[in-house]
Amino acid sequence: MLVIGAAAMQGFAALLACLCASAAPAAVDAPVWPGKGWSWRSPEELGLSRAKLDTLRDLVGGRGCVVRGGCMAYSWGDQSQSADVASAVKPVISTLLLMAVQEGKLRGADAPVADFEPGLRSLNAGKDARITWRHLASQTSGYGLAEAPGAAWAYNDSALALYFDTLMRKVFAVPADEVLRPRLAEPLGFEDRCTFSAFGREDRLGRLAISVRDFARFGLFILRGGKWQGRQLLRPSLLRMSLESPVPAALPRSAGIEAPMLPGQRSLGGGKNQTPTGPGCYSFNWWINRTDAAGHRLYRDLPPDLVLASGHGGVRNLWIVPSLDLIVSWNDADVRDHDDSPSNPNTRANQAARLIAQSVVGPVATPAAPQRTRVSIQGGQWRINGATTYLSAPAQGLLLNVRMVNATYEDRNRPGWEREAEANTDAFIAKVPEYVATGVRAITLNLQGGAPGYEGAHNSAYEPDGTLRREYLGRVERVIEACDRAGAAVILGCFYQRQDQRLRDEAAVRRAVVEVARRLKRLGRGNVLLEIANEYGHSGFDHPILRSADGQVELMQAARAACPGLLVSTSGQGDGALGERVARASDFILIHLNGTPASAIPSKVRPLLRFGKPVVCNEDQKVGAAGAEALSACVAAGASWGLMAEAVNQRHPFRFTGAADDPAVYARMRALTTPGEGR
Repeated sequence: MLVIGAAAMQGFAALLACLCASAAPAAVDAPVWPGKGWSWRSPEELGLSRAKLDTLRDLVGGRGCVVRGGCMAYSWGDQSQSADVASAVKPVISTLLLMAVQEGKLRGADAPVADFEPGLRSLNAGKDARITWRHLASQTSGYGLAEAPGAAWAYNDSALALYFDTLMRKVFAVPADEVLRPRLAEPLGFEDRCTFSAFGREDRLGRLAISVRDFARFGLFILRGGKWQGRQLLRPSLLRMSLESPVPAALPRSAGIEAPMLPGQRSLGGGKNQTPTGPGCYSFNWWINRTDAAGHRLYRDLPPDLVLASGHGGVRNLWIVPSLDLIVSWNDADVRDHDDSPSNPNTRANQAARLIAQSVVGPVATPAAPQRTRVSIQGGQWRINGATTYLSAPAQGLLLNVRMVNATYEDRNRPGWEREAEANTDAFIAKVPEYVATGVRAITLNLQGGAPGYEGAHNSAYEPDGTLRREYLGRVERVIEACDRAGAAVILGCFYQRQDQRLRDEAAVRRAVVEVARRLKRLGRGNVLLEIANEYGHSGFDHPILRSADGQVELMQAARAACPGLLVSTSGQGDGALGERVARASDFILIHLNGTPASAIPSKVRPLLRFGKPVVCNEDQKVGAAGAEALSACVAAGASWGLMAEAVNQRHPFRFTGAADDPAVYARMRALTTPGEGR
């Protein structure tokens, strides 16, 4: 995790690109996230000096906490106390602005505020009609002052009130806490009171009350590029823009000549022109560790990727240092000289910054991810955690499964696909325990495709060169982890017909397989089986390597080389057949039975058993009584069977209702997987 010295001193833009490109620092493949509470590890385990943190606590006072590697390392004072954070609220407001843009409620940061507050169009002879959201977020709006928008810097709490009120009341058009709760408080799992009414509803609405430990959650969300537990809550490009749009260092401070404001205009706390500090070091209400016009860095002892939310001159601070994977949150501190820090290395704020930097003495000792479910094959039978599946039941040694490719589906051609995709995955994960309770022991996913009931979708986990897209992988890994918790395997497919053309050539196809296998190796979960192609040889594949037996064998070998021990196969088409060369090269035999009558299933399975490997059907579209009959026939023939509830799980909008997806099939599955039950 630790990136210091020369690495830490690379360009600010490069560090911010790193921050926004990944869900965690590059050295960590399975990041730790807080649950209902923070996970605690000692400062020493997290590469921190307890002595330096003790000194920081004594210098700062108040209450605070230190987070590294996604874990709580150190705290002082009452962690649950929720209180006003003063101007440290500003980056929270700007984060909600970006979410409004992401949701399509605003055309962008450069849209005129007058689109929602028409009184600005005639104010000051039309000067204020040119105020944009970017101006408000950068303290350059000129609101209530003589300067034109963008012409001068003014730390302006009347402009902030205009910003907050227009965003909440007219853009989101719901009470402010109803904006905050579903977008930040609930997804990030805030533990304590959090409200924009820190002093009550009638006193400076927009002042945020939050605990230091919950503010640290917000910091972790920013540090990990707008992601939380695999969900991309804020598009990385928007977050990157907010952290890479500094006010020009040469921009003059406002002369302070006042101009009319809208009738009844309030302030969120202070005046209109409070400090000269800011130009060069301020971006979308974040303080950033760049230099001012005199060449002074905001905090010279911390890396240039530092971003900071600061209130009351440092009394209420949230420090985020991505290159150190470090977050420090405090409130009611004895620090009030933040504004003087660029020019004075001896400020109390600078002393605190030095202690923060000095507290990092080594890398995080990353513990191995917990292993709950490990799938293996022994003697042609499936085992989970060393035990034969469904022992003493009719389905003993089998791996009954259900096709849930669309649990991680996205369509980048559909507006708002990011939020829809995350909600879709959430809905499926909530039902995983119920599917497993019916006897399901494997879920089929794919990194492409699915059959949503319409053509032209763009659903692929790959960039054109075969590299992996983190947003897609986040959803897939969330499902893998949910299945791991529930005791089930995942049959993860790499390619799907009518989607493989998203990769530019066969070199990209090969790279994609290797990258997937390496990712699974780093993930370290033992419950994943790999399927190279869904129905290899299908005419819908563009790349010849996905249409030939030789191509499948080559890709299976490449996957095993990249992840030794990984069980790999590839599936045939709906007639239950699989070519001999592919069958011999597979660790288990994957077939589809969509077009095979139940009465013909034994004759399809029997020739494949001679290879001495488990035979698994992971796609059969027969449902209801016909599906239950096919399930029974497959189990009687010695093969695993998989349901594809096409009308429910495969057609957009997708539904995941557990056993209610197909009561007849799931009732039969429960019977066949229960010891002592009959067919």
